[in-house]
Amino acid sequence: MMATEREREKARLALYRDLAARLDGDSWGLEVEGGETRIVSQRSTGESVCLCTIHADALGHEYELISGAAGLLSLFLTLQDRAAAKVRELAAELDQGRRRNTPLASRAAMLCQDERFQRFLESRGAGGPVRDKQAADTRLKSLLAISSKTELNDAGDAQRKYFKLLDDYRAWKSGAGR
Repeated sequence: MMATEREREKARLALYRDLAARLDGDSWGLEVEGGETRIVSQRSTGESVCLCTIHADALGHEYELISGAAGLLSLFLTLQDRAAAKVRELAAELDQGRRRNTPLASRAAMLCQDERFQRFLESRGAGGPVRDKQAADTRLKSLLAISSKTELNDAGDAQRKYFKLLDDYRAWKSGAGR
């Protein structure tokens, strides 16, 4: 889909949302009187107004569609909102799954780039300030007694120590350790 088409769709959706907001509280229905069928809006202000007159040759389902337009608009916008929320939820779950499937060594390397994690590491072990990812990498390996972060990918003592360190980091971030 071209960007311009997507922009047109967004504009139309915004227009329909605006219309739905302006119709909020109004109720549309059919009114038959003297052989004429009219679509009548009972507005939220209390007034009743004839929107249009429907020709006698119109079929029942056509009456229903026309008189239910405001309700249908509201329904479709609600369904669109729910679908968009579900897509966002599923995308977040997919992203979490990708992160979960990332080897621990890679996650540890990414964490060493985080300045807050570097500040946390300063409070652990000896060696002075931790001001960059290399210093964080060195301190992490020292704390876990490993020579390479790839050792974290295998279940064992290094992995247990790493998970304990992550628990301590979460506590530290939440203020319990500062």
